[in-house]
Amino acid sequence: MSNDMLQIDEMLSILRNGKWHDISEICQKIRLNTVKFELLTNFLLEYNFIELDKKACKTRLTKPLFQFLRKIEETEKEND
Repeated sequence: MSNDMLQIDEMLSILRNGKWHDISEICQKIRLNTVKFELLTNFLLEYNFIELDKKACKTRLTKPLFQFLRKIEETEKEND
C-alpha cells in the first residue's frame, strides 16, 4: 500500500468518530506537512468524504460517510 493511502487511512481513522478535529492536530498525528495535507484534503473533499471549516481550521467526515462507516462497524460486530 502506498504511503499516500496509509496517510488517508490514518486521517479517516482519526475522523471516524464524526466530530470536528483540528487540522494541526491531524497533521501532527500523521506527520503531514501543509502541502501534503492540502493534497489529501482536496482529494477527500472532491469525493465528498470530509467537510472542511477553513475559518476554524477543522475538518470532519461528511454525514453519509460517517453513517456508512458506522454501519460497517455494526455489521462486523454482528458477524463476530
